[in-house]
Amino acid sequence: MEIPSKSCSAGCMTAATAALFLGIRLPEEDINLPYYHGALMNQDADQLLVNDGDYMIVMKMNPEINKMQLFLAVRLKKGIRRFEIKRTPTTAKFANKSAPNIGKLVDSLKSDIVDVKGERVILKRAIPKGKFQLMHKDVDFKKNSEVVLMVPFTVVVLPKGNDEEMLAEMMKEARVMQLYDHPNIVKFYGYILDDIPYLLVLEYCNGGSVEDRLVERGAKLTTQTRITYTYHAACGIDYLHKKKCIHRDIAARNCLIHKEIVKIADFGMCRNTSIYKVDLNKPTNIRWLAPEVWEIGETRANTDIYAFAVMMWEFFEIPFDTPYSAWDTLSSKRHAAATVLQLRKACHQRWRK
Repeated sequence: MEIPSKSCSAGCMTAATAALFLGIRLPEEDINLPYYHGALMNQDADQLLVNDGDYMIVMKMNPEINKMQLFLAVRLKKGIRRFEIKRTPTTAKFANKSAPNIGKLVDSLKSDIVDVKGERVILKRAIPKGKFQLMHKDVDFKKNSEVVLMVPFTVVVLPKGNDEEMLAEMMKEARVMQLYDHPNIVKFYGYILDDIPYLLVLEYCNGGSVEDRLVERGAKLTTQTRITYTYHAACGIDYLHKKKCIHRDIAARNCLIHKEIVKIADFGMCRNTSIYKVDLNKPTNIRWLAPEVWEIGETRANTDIYAFAVMMWEFFEIPFDTPYSAWDTLSSKRHAAATVLQLRKACHQRWRK
């Protein structure tokens, strides 16, 4: 898989530079282990560790020392346990055992039973990387390609705790996107967790966003093209809703164009459910948010449809303008509700005639 260089921030790292985070240089032989899962989150790892003796190697950020630590994650009779592996430039240590590298350390553990704090650690089956787990070595940052990387954060060390929060948000998106495959949905290829920066690997869309296209071409963009864009977006949203998924961030900026086909993108707020309760103290996308959400505190397919209607307004506004641009964000909430009420009354009166 090849990646265009423009998609990689200046801070992109190779596996060899894990020294910045582990305090040592993590050897390629460790990273290349089929059961090394990098920064795979506990939630995802636990779903893979099914049977007694299933194991994998993972890494976690320790915010107190701002360094990554390696762990042996294994399912035991009492549940899943994570034991730290001490890694130095020359040895890998676990309990009373040591070896030149993690692979040999694990081999020695498989041939013996180790007692750690009263628990018998028995390794039976190594859990390999999943279908969507890629590695930095799988991609070429220097060549053009049909995929692009989304970088949730750069290699700059973030304030304590932020890195885990960003990883959690990224994995939420990854869990949702891997469920769907449709011509009008940006294709998800996988995620990279073996080293920092953590990455999502997505389909590369060469036409940019619909919003950018509307701004750049203005009145030159034909009505037929705008109708086509609307139809493509509708197909993508319809597919998601049939899969019991709500996007929750439908807008022209989140529709990408590839070879004149519009694809729904940005699944950061997407939820694989029919109804999702929202925190009204943290409102987002107010200009696209259905007024009833403020009353019921829920989003569902219907609220996506409302956002789609606002997006249609974006698609056909010439010159392009942000919805309710005459009002600030909070004022638009009040005016939008009044506008919708007037529209409903007008439609009802028209229908009665």
